[in-house]
Amino acid sequence: MYKKTAAELRHSVHQSLENYPYNGAGSAQANLQASCKNSLSFVQRLDLLQTLNVHNGCVNTVNWNASGTHIVSGSDDNHLVITEAKSGRVALKSKTQHKRHIFSARFMPHSNDQSVVSCSGEGLVIHTEFLIPYSSENCTKTEDPLVGESSRIANVFDCHTFGSTFDVLPLPDAPRSFLSCGEDATVRCFDLRQSSSCSKRMCQKHILIMAPCAVTAMDVAPFNHNNLAIGCSDSIIRIYDRRMLANAESASVSVGSTIPLKAYPIPMEYTRRHYRPTCVKFNMNESELLVSYSMEQIYLFDLKHPGYNDAGLLKSGCYTPKMRREDDPDPQMPRLRFRGDWSDTGPNSQAIAEQGFNGPNVGQARPPLEPGVLSRLSDEIFRMLNSPSRQMRQTSQAAESNADPSSSRTDPLPSQRTEGNTAAATSNRDLNNTLLARAQDTIYENMIHESDAPNISANSGSGTEGGPESTEETKEPKNEYKDGISAEDGQTFPIRNFDYVKMAFSGHRNSRTMVKGACFWGDDFIMSGSDCGHIFVWNRRTGKVVKTLLADNRVVNRVQPHPTLPYLLSSGIDYNVKVWAPVAPVPHFDDTETAGLIKSNEIMLVETRDTITVPAQIMIRILASLHQYRRLMHESGGEARSRQEAPSSNDAEAPNGDN
Repeated sequence: MYKKTAAELRHSVHQSLENYPYNGAGSAQANLQASCKNSLSFVQRLDLLQTLNVHNGCVNTVNWNASGTHIVSGSDDNHLVITEAKSGRVALKSKTQHKRHIFSARFMPHSNDQSVVSCSGEGLVIHTEFLIPYSSENCTKTEDPLVGESSRIANVFDCHTFGSTFDVLPLPDAPRSFLSCGEDATVRCFDLRQSSSCSKRMCQKHILIMAPCAVTAMDVAPFNHNNLAIGCSDSIIRIYDRRMLANAESASVSVGSTIPLKAYPIPMEYTRRHYRPTCVKFNMNESELLVSYSMEQIYLFDLKHPGYNDAGLLKSGCYTPKMRREDDPDPQMPRLRFRGDWSDTGPNSQAIAEQGFNGPNVGQARPPLEPGVLSRLSDEIFRMLNSPSRQMRQTSQAAESNADPSSSRTDPLPSQRTEGNTAAATSNRDLNNTLLARAQDTIYENMIHESDAPNISANSGSGTEGGPESTEETKEPKNEYKDGISAEDGQTFPIRNFDYVKMAFSGHRNSRTMVKGACFWGDDFIMSGSDCGHIFVWNRRTGKVVKTLLADNRVVNRVQPHPTLPYLLSSGIDYNVKVWAPVAPVPHFDDTETAGLIKSNEIMLVETRDTITVPAQIMIRILASLHQYRRLMHESGGEARSRQEAPSSNDAEAPNGDN
């Protein structure tokens, strides 16, 4: 019999089974497991196997243990839950010290799955070691799996300077060490052999990497554990070698000690906003890196490419919000989305262009606020702030200031008014326009003041609703570097040839939540969650969507493949964890339905880029500004009436004076 190569066996379930007796036990098993994940038929047979209702809040993180027998999940209910994968039974449940939503939770290696490390929105990093074994299979369902303080040891690290922590990663080569990354622009390394806790707010002891901006995603290479990739909120991916990083106890981390080996920017010549990476993932042989950007596509980077100098990228100014591409339209006031309004998510969500401004919010699953009122108020403010009168006023003021700075006064002086009702009416309109402009400017300034806060933390007040970055988009000069600028090492910016991008994957939507995972599925497929409530599966070589799964009523945050078998975990805004497996009787993929879903996502992604999530504070300011505007309009109406009556009385007294 002709002996098949390993590559052929990894891509054919039939050939793997046929050659199973003729290969070594280890390689035969590995080839069979790989062929199951690489099979398009198995991918298109994926269907819901089990729903685990183990939480009372949005599930932001879910992960397997190394053997794939247990699942750890974290939620907005601040609980860690460990579930048996086979039976779906809750083996252990623990109330943590986290006060806000848990963003990441993972099993620690070489701990018999008794230790879990987690991080949350308030910046806490906690290592929890359970002192009791998981409840046995023979226990009754009435037995409470919740463990108390006496049955666990918690090591709390509260030394991230400010903001959220987005991910934690155990180090496979150091079983008592783990990494965390956060909004304070640091990656920290905690070694339990040296520190059991830390609560210093200005702590530098554990800093491993000091980045130029918030670190929102990271991953450790699966084989060479010294390689570390981080995704920063300036849209740049940075690759480090842990062996070349200075020890914070013996050197200053702020002076040249955390320079990356190379960096890869988002494949754009310029960015006028930051596209925050929500996930970075090495492939198995560490030759590629999967990067998922908020408001953008998923990209597959070639790590064999030499990359770019990080200092050169920063000095070029191409990847800061101050630079604008020449084809960018003039910015306008962004549309408002009120916190708690999920009408643009879920399988039934529609673009504004499709449903109209007064369309029903059919995608609202469990809205804590009334979406209709909020939507109408948002549309009214949006129309007022983008009204032609405001834009004309800005244009006329700019022209007048350029022509004569002393002529910028829009309200005519009393001596300049002509007599008669026509002049009074003109003055009334000018005054009303001035008052309207003042009210609009007040609202605009309030919104910009709130959105000047860090892009990520401004949206971290309601569960996992991250929303898009609330960046200030003011009119700025066009980019001056048309011919490019050169760095010291000979690299030219802006970058126009993105030859490090091997493939781009589009069709999904990543904008509403702060954690949106993506992963490799075998050797041939890529998976990601989406704001439309679906899981998307792409062919890794062609970038074509080959399967979609309806997995949530709102947003799918996380997708995690089983370490070896063709099982998939997903979690999101729904209060559960779903397990998927190729259990459908026949492969199924509706190309027409998927095309419509992709088109809707593309339209809504463009709309979302000009939408900001409004917290309660800015809502109060907007309402106060509107109240002030109405009061000024009421006062101006009385003044205008008195001005109209004054010329009339003068006209009536004139004949008497002549006599």
